Amino acid sequence: MGNRKRSVLRFDCYILPLGAHQALIQARDHLHLLAQLAQPQGEDSPDVVYLSAEALAHCFDRLADDLDRIVHAAAPYGP
Repeated sequence: MGNRKRSVLRFDCYILPLGAHQALIQARDHLHLLAQLAQPQGEDSPDVVYLSAEALAHCFDRLADDLDRIVHAAAPYGP
């Protein structure tokens, strides 16, 4: 068994403030809502989403801004 080096486990972590965590949950919920809007309503209904390109762009812009703020709020944590 001799001189075997012990491997050291290192966990790289990030701390997410409560406000950023809540924003992350809201972003998740927003994505779930968009997914529900995009799902077909049934076999007899047309596979069409009645959402303007402007409204869709606004949704994606808002999500991108929210996620950007969440990422910037995350702080590295570790030894």
